[in-house]
Amino acid sequence: MEARDEAEGQRKVADEERIRAEDALAKANKLAVQLAAQVKIANQAKQEAESNLKIAEEQRRIAETERGKAEVATQGYKEQYDRAEAALEEANRLLYLSVAQSMEAKAAGMEEGELAGLLSMQGYLFHTKYGGKRYDSYVFSGLYHALAQLSGTNYNALFVPGNLRNRMYSLVVSTSGNTFYTTGNDGRIFSGDFLNHKMGGQLGANPFPNRVLALSKDEKYLVNGGDSSFVQVYSLDNSRKPLKVEGHKGSINDIKFLPDGSGFISAASDGTLRVTNQVTGEGRQLISLPFSLKSIDISGDGNWLAGVATSGELVVVDLKAKTYETVLNEAPNRLLSVAYHPTRNLIAYGVEVVDAKGLPVRGVVKLFDNDKKQVTKELSGHKSGVSAIRFSPDGLLLASAGLDRKLQMWVVDQEEDLPILMDNNNGNIWDIGFAKDSNYLLASCNNGEIRIWPTDPKMLAEQVCPKLTRNMTPEEWEIYVANGIGYETTCKSLLINDF
Repeated sequence: MEARDEAEGQRKVADEERIRAEDALAKANKLAVQLAAQVKIANQAKQEAESNLKIAEEQRRIAETERGKAEVATQGYKEQYDRAEAALEEANRLLYLSVAQSMEAKAAGMEEGELAGLLSMQGYLFHTKYGGKRYDSYVFSGLYHALAQLSGTNYNALFVPGNLRNRMYSLVVSTSGNTFYTTGNDGRIFSGDFLNHKMGGQLGANPFPNRVLALSKDEKYLVNGGDSSFVQVYSLDNSRKPLKVEGHKGSINDIKFLPDGSGFISAASDGTLRVTNQVTGEGRQLISLPFSLKSIDISGDGNWLAGVATSGELVVVDLKAKTYETVLNEAPNRLLSVAYHPTRNLIAYGVEVVDAKGLPVRGVVKLFDNDKKQVTKELSGHKSGVSAIRFSPDGLLLASAGLDRKLQMWVVDQEEDLPILMDNNNGNIWDIGFAKDSNYLLASCNNGEIRIWPTDPKMLAEQVCPKLTRNMTPEEWEIYVANGIGYETTCKSLLINDF
């Protein structure tokens, strides 16, 4: 009997090792595909930047020729000379910006960390000196890739203790400090500090998956919802057991606090919206819909609620009149996420586009003007459903997260520009949140992972030179910069070697 039990135990161990090996192989294959895609994207970006550089060089040559003609002309041609001079200055500026983009694209595809850091940093210096846009996708990509090469690909990642397969379904970020809270499918709730880059303690745990967290405006209460029909209200001022609030008859899909702090609204799979006071736990049904809302958000003035359903509906609820309107229906596409602009009557929502067989094919972000009652912009880039979407607290930025492991970030009103891409995540992204000053974007992912992304390239640039040990050689400058641009010291803090 003992021999049979021992053999059975060895068989189970062998099966577990085989499963782990298969998982590791699958992850390795998936990583290889991702890296190949990243290399392809980097090469395409490089080619585009080099094409722009050639155009800028030709424009400068033409401008120099025109200026030369104007200099030998009579005084009556001064206006022509001034135009030529201005054209030369602009062509020179565009040349430097194109050189900067080319350097950033090269840095993003480079495996040698030191040189990648130098190229990305010098590109950033050119970009800022010559009036490049603050949020530039090339600059962000080059700087981030260099830091990942210098510090390791997980340098901006935190990991929840314990279960490595934990899917972190929800994340909320403090509006006054550095704290964040996260939870996932293993039922545990954790805090963390994104600035000091450390996980905090465990606040609670459930025997079922948690799906959503919400933090009150005064940050005294944390509300948790999951696969049960009740919500839990944690008082963050003390360690007593959470207040259990019942009322729904289905699992909790989303929770949002009212801007005035008087309570929170919860959406459940039973199709109802309920409003609850976080202090007393007293609540009431707000409205009942013929479908359940997957995601909700509330306007900055507290008068309106936007919600989306996986059956394709976008609804707007009048919170004072307690009525709703289905403003569009995108069925058979699935709507997965929604966000209300903090100051405008503008709604962003995330779509999972499906084919004729109902299979997901890509993700799209759409902007809906609630005054005009129409979609005004469509933003592409995701290869699968958009699982989370957020406006920054200042309303300047819009970020989306997908089940394709990608984060994308746009400047509101400049959506025609390429989005900043944050794709160095180890798994699907389930939720995102901006920090109080909009300078950080946090993402909760698979495998217990929390990613912390600075949103401003300047914050990335400040980290590069301290990690470098040298500046570029004249030979490297000629190869990677050149174009008639004289040698510069990239990192002034480093000793200049004698070449």
